[in-house]
Amino acid sequence: MLDKALMDRLLDVLMRLPGIEERSTRTAMLSGIGVALNRTDNQFVDLTNIVSQLDKLGRLGNGERPVVILAHNAARMVTGTDLGREIDSLKKEVEEAYGGDPLMPDLPTKPEVLIFGGPGEWVTTTFLAQAALVANRVARIRVPRIVSGVQEDPVGALGTAWLIGPRLLLTNHHVVKARERGEPPPTAKDFAAQAKGAAVWFDYHVEGRGGVEAEVEELVNSSAELDYALLALAGSADVDQRKPVALPQQAHHLKHGTRLNIVQCPRGGPLVLAIRNNFFVGRGDQPFQIRYLTDTDEGSSGAPVCDDDWQVVALHQGAQKVDPQSYAGEPGFQGIVKFHNQGIDIQAILADLPQAATDRIKRAQGWI
Repeated sequence: MLDKALMDRLLDVLMRLPGIEERSTRTAMLSGIGVALNRTDNQFVDLTNIVSQLDKLGRLGNGERPVVILAHNAARMVTGTDLGREIDSLKKEVEEAYGGDPLMPDLPTKPEVLIFGGPGEWVTTTFLAQAALVANRVARIRVPRIVSGVQEDPVGALGTAWLIGPRLLLTNHHVVKARERGEPPPTAKDFAAQAKGAAVWFDYHVEGRGGVEAEVEELVNSSAELDYALLALAGSADVDQRKPVALPQQAHHLKHGTRLNIVQCPRGGPLVLAIRNNFFVGRGDQPFQIRYLTDTDEGSSGAPVCDDDWQVVALHQGAQKVDPQSYAGEPGFQGIVKFHNQGIDIQAILADLPQAATDRIKRAQGWI
């Protein structure tokens, strides 16, 4: 059961939901609960009655916790916003308030325990289902090396790319650049030709079995400073049915330790998910650089860096050496963590894109 302080906090955050003054919004939060409640049209009284009545129910006959369901439904209404993350955090407290199974009488101690404390090292099946949806929108990309209009090597660079909008594919500038460190950069004409000549495969799950190939129509825009290249794909039945990866409409206020997951094609191989030891550690030398401990490898450049709602926080770029003093006093990390991975804040990239591309992305995300 909820104590008064937790119930008041829950009511306070629910009162800030967009459209909460409408009875239909409050009713939508009851989806999946299926119990009759006393209702009123006064929003505060109605909401208070809803939470209070559901709390008194404790657990339903099937063992489910109605207040947890209510909080989950509310969080999904504002996914990707600060309010959504606040409700998600509060939901975890609500889950703890209802506890789990009673102690088994034949055991001298608690039958289960969180070994490392904290919220627990687990993910839900919904989390994995969302990961699979994102993987459907992430591709392996191979860029040819072209010099003075002549293709010297069909494999100039291997990387990762993903759909940010309808037929719009995002990857790193340095992937499309397809040059070794210290080499002269390609001319603008060769860069555009390399982009157009790139080979893109979706559903690249098993090496040697190909995937679903897509053609690049043109280079839309790029930035060496923000290390991105936006490519337009040629239309096809397969490409057109793939939706873009979700983006947060608001800037993401990351906290130290926030989980950041990456769907990627390391070493030019099949798609893999990095979802463990995946912590945000801070900003880079520039405010648009985001650093994290999530594992990557060569070929991961251009991958989407996602939060636990599988919304893109950054475009993965590469690794940076760690100051030896960064983990002084932390024996579990000192001498082990020698690099931080780094990405470019997706909000900085969105602000740099041409207006026509930005509008296409916003419409696809449902923002306009």
